[in-house]
Amino acid sequence: MFEFIKKNTSLIAVSWGHFVNDFFMSVVPVVLFAFASEMKLNAIQMSMIAFVITTAGTFFQPLVGLLIDKVQKSSLLIYSLLLITLGMSLSGLITNFYLLILVVGVSALGSSVYHPLGSTITIHKTSLTKGKSLSVFMTVGSFAHSAAPIVAIPLVTIYGLKALSVLMIPGLLSCLILYMARVQEVTWTKDKDSSEGSNHAKLTKGQMAQMTIPMSIAVIKGLLYRVVIVFGVILLGIKGIEPVMAAAVLSAFMIARAFATLIGGFISDSIGEKNTLILFNTAALFSVFMLVYGGNLLSILGLVILGFTINATAAANITITHKILPNNVNYGTGLIMGFAATMSAVAILGFGVLVDRFSLTASLNVVVVLTAFMAVSSYALPKELFIIVNNSEESTL
Repeated sequence: MFEFIKKNTSLIAVSWGHFVNDFFMSVVPVVLFAFASEMKLNAIQMSMIAFVITTAGTFFQPLVGLLIDKVQKSSLLIYSLLLITLGMSLSGLITNFYLLILVVGVSALGSSVYHPLGSTITIHKTSLTKGKSLSVFMTVGSFAHSAAPIVAIPLVTIYGLKALSVLMIPGLLSCLILYMARVQEVTWTKDKDSSEGSNHAKLTKGQMAQMTIPMSIAVIKGLLYRVVIVFGVILLGIKGIEPVMAAAVLSAFMIARAFATLIGGFISDSIGEKNTLILFNTAALFSVFMLVYGGNLLSILGLVILGFTINATAAANITITHKILPNNVNYGTGLIMGFAATMSAVAILGFGVLVDRFSLTASLNVVVVLTAFMAVSSYALPKELFIIVNNSEESTL
């Protein structure tokens, strides 16, 4: 165990930092009710705060990733966590709406840096393979979204918004942990055949064409997640499931997602990324059929299985992206973890329009078609992505 920790200090530290980053990304949204009460905000203003945080934290990830690929400074990871720590923890002291928008928006940019750079560092300083290291990185972060309401809501309810400043302490300690783990010293190299200078970030038409597949998969997975979160209780209610039971099913859905992120990376290392996508995206299609067209029991089972299948491909989708863009890995990660998340957020707005116009049950047929497209597109990935590389080839100690 000690030897494992010694070899994977950076992975452990960066994964913990991922938890802290995602925790702070969720803190303000979960206590918006308190901001609304304190600052007399209306629903539009509350939505604007949430939108700014989400957009700043996801939309700019590809651009930030591209810049990181050029400057290659791992120390930016510590600065990004410091930025989001200071901004979000001090947000409770702000009493002006426009200043709050500015502070949380700038702070959320730290997440745009942390996700692409953190994922790159984890796979370049570990004794594990890419799939396993990415699974650990993403799994630890996924639990943060569940932890934020448990910590922030009671804290604010009892002590008020100013109490959010207390969260600065664990955030700063986490920055110190990253520094002591020497993540700022981690380096990564370009593909040996890549050109130098200004050609470093140039992408071929073939690469961009291949990227449409993992990008499409990421967007559809994000849409599936948001459809369940926004409309899951309503859908289960239509099928005769009481709200309390529906809440329990949604909790099971979230838990399945978290564990799938970890397990999926190990499976990807065993059977290859493309096979992993084919397996779980096909299973996702069957689970969506169960959820949409099945009775109450089949719907419950389908929902839980869906939670597992859409996250089991998370690591595989990123490592595929790294293979397509070997000299722009941060840019690729930003596309998958950032830009795709923003596009799925926009897609759920469109889905809401369909629901208002045609009903939820009718609109879910579109979700079935999109999931089928996701499953079929997995077969269109390049043949070389079937290759399974061994541990020594994947790891850089």
